[in-house]
Amino acid sequence: MDIFGRFQLKKLGVAATAAAVVVIATVYASPYLAVRQIKTALAERDAVALADKVDFPALRESVKQQMNGAMADSVKAVGASDNPFAAMGQAVAGAMLGKMVDAMVTPGGVLAMVNQSALGRSAKSDGVQADSAPARERTDYTAGYAAWDKFVIRAKQDGDNHNGKSGALVLRRHGLWTWKLSAIEVSRG
Repeated sequence: MDIFGRFQLKKLGVAATAAAVVVIATVYASPYLAVRQIKTALAERDAVALADKVDFPALRESVKQQMNGAMADSVKAVGASDNPFAAMGQAVAGAMLGKMVDAMVTPGGVLAMVNQSALGRSAKSDGVQADSAPARERTDYTAGYAAWDKFVIRAKQDGDNHNGKSGALVLRRHGLWTWKLSAIEVSRG
């Protein structure tokens, strides 16, 4: 092989390495881009753009599980387990809860829920505030991978050790570069 052939192979190897680095970097950065797009949709109060970043079936299931768990905990807390009607009441409430969550987890409902989360409180306001309305506080948050296909955004709190008490937004990977909001973990503290 002559010098020209070796040079061409070396050039091809450098180009392949550069392409691999670009692909890896964009795959790694993709949830951060999704978070930015969600923040932009929140700032613009654009429910349609936000809906494009939401996995509605997964989000509904997540909210239902959390609400059912909270309801079961509250039944245990008041000692209603001795009451024979407690189980029946919980079953009826669970059925109603499912319909309520289905009605609540819509593009507009998600816009309202995320606006109350860590990400929403740090999104830019539209600049229109009444004189009596308090200024919107900027909330710091942490964001990072919890797994290859799970990205968590959590509000920073004083002395926060991420003990699971603060709420969080959970994005899941859909394909290689696409991320969608799949759970809103409600604060338990």
